[in-house]
Amino acid sequence: MNTVNLGAILGDRYRILRKLGEGGFGNTYLAEDINRFNELCVLKEFAPKIQGESAIAKAQELFQREAGILYQLQHPQIPKFRELFTVKLPDHEFIFLVQDYVEGQNYRYLLRNRQSQGLTFSEPE
Repeated sequence: MNTVNLGAILGDRYRILRKLGEGGFGNTYLAEDINRFNELCVLKEFAPKIQGESAIAKAQELFQREAGILYQLQHPQIPKFRELFTVKLPDHEFIFLVQDYVEGQNYRYLLRNRQSQGLTFSEPE
């Protein structure tokens, strides 16, 4: 279930362009930062698919820990962390982690492509 509408502007800054995927914590969206010349970025929504207050609290702690670790990491192969913000609605609060968008194929695609050719990645790759 999408909890974010395409075209919506979140945090008075990020316009949602399309859904990129989903994982254990929630959905990932391609967005443009309307305060930075419509620069592309990625929003990871905290929307865990689990039940129970303690499980959700633990998942939220892990999501915020991920944001803290990403903030500290500076590596050319890791998209740069931008911010962690919340959107409060009358019946729900949404948490988003924002990172730079990197154009290109994802690792899963590259791996499957290599495997289909009987190839592997070299250590430097």
